[in-house]
Amino acid sequence: MATIEQYYESYWENPESYSDPTTPQRQALLRKVLPSIPKGGLILDVGCGRGEFCDFFAHEGFRAEGTDISQAAVSFARKAYPTAKFHACAVEDLLPDRASEFDAIFSSEVIEHLFDVGAYLLAINHLLKPGGTLVLTTPYHGLIKNITIDLLNYANHYDAMGQHIRFFDKKGMDRCLRTFAFAPKHWWGYGRPWPLWKSFFVVAQKTGEAKQLEVGTQGRCH
Repeated sequence: MATIEQYYESYWENPESYSDPTTPQRQALLRKVLPSIPKGGLILDVGCGRGEFCDFFAHEGFRAEGTDISQAAVSFARKAYPTAKFHACAVEDLLPDRASEFDAIFSSEVIEHLFDVGAYLLAINHLLKPGGTLVLTTPYHGLIKNITIDLLNYANHYDAMGQHIRFFDKKGMDRCLRTFAFAPKHWWGYGRPWPLWKSFFVVAQKTGEAKQLEVGTQGRCH
């Protein structure tokens, strides 16, 4: 059985061939958020992949670092964007050394891949400065879209052998964020017209120091 690290090493075997048509849309939405982050502030891209968003942040006047569990992705990013700093590790591995160091954290299309959502959000909370900004994106699941999927494309969308193991609607995402001391501020969608958005784009603010969930509840948000 492959480990999660081995799985994503295989996924990023050819990072030069990767292309996401929604990148310009995500960058346009980020430009709406960046004025609220201190100019020249430090932004961490969690699950940075090829590193293109670190380059985007740098061109917008910010300092940027990226982290990804794939050595192949990080190696590509280091060569493509040598002025940025990249870490080949899980976000949790940056603690405790980098606690309360980042002005903002961006994590795009990552949370839906994770078994332990709690550990991920807890680490992000502890890495952010007080009042810091979290921006994350994840595939959107709303009532109308869910009904359409169930009727027309259930087996493919909820692929039992696929990468996505978490599926968020607004209520579920809101609950998870608030459990880990984040207050959602903005909810936008992209990729398709509403109500069939491909993904939603959530902006939240750190409201305090999150606490570890009780044993047996990690990764579950009540």
